[in-house]
Amino acid sequence: MKDAALAMAKRLLMDSIWKSANLEGLGTTYSKTEAIIRNAPTITTANEVLFVINMKCAWQFLFNNLGRYNSLSYLEEFNRIVGNMLFRKRGIIRFLGMPPKSQLYFLLSKLYELNEIEDPELRALKYFCFITKTHLFLDGNKRVAQLMANKILIENDIGIFQINIADQEDFKALLVQFYRSGNDTKIIEFMKKKCVKHVAEEYANLK
Repeated sequence: MKDAALAMAKRLLMDSIWKSANLEGLGTTYSKTEAIIRNAPTITTANEVLFVINMKCAWQFLFNNLGRYNSLSYLEEFNRIVGNMLFRKRGIIRFLGMPPKSQLYFLLSKLYELNEIEDPELRALKYFCFITKTHLFLDGNKRVAQLMANKILIENDIGIFQINIADQEDFKALLVQFYRSGNDTKIIEFMKKKCVKHVAEEYANLK
């Protein structure tokens, strides 16, 4: 079963990108996603094409950097890739309303705290919550958060992180609730149940 999560992630790559695009409100179909990735003819928009291509590149970066320490520079690189030709100031941590030294201390302390979480599945979901709630970048935060959650799950051979199309409205409602309250209990429970696809379950379904 070693590297089973990596094989699973590569096999479901188009599916993951398609679901991410829909979470961002693009409405890209699976067939369009597949056509863009395969450079096949399709009727689509420039934003859809850039989103899919950028996410494919970001996933490749993820595959090539499994095991790398989870640092600010790693998050910045993810944002730089997903934002290519889509938004300004990509790969740059935004101003969070505190003095620069205090902001850097806050971010480094928080990443250290997250990296110390022993349970890798919980660590992945806590990373997702931190990136989305803190809104580290001007744009692309949910994309970076999903990629980071996947990195942690894959390198620990647990599985992958996806938000199914049918669950996205419920997910968004919980995300707004989390933003307002700061309490991540409900959204983490939801993500554990609905968004983490475990290797063991996936292989059992294939038999």
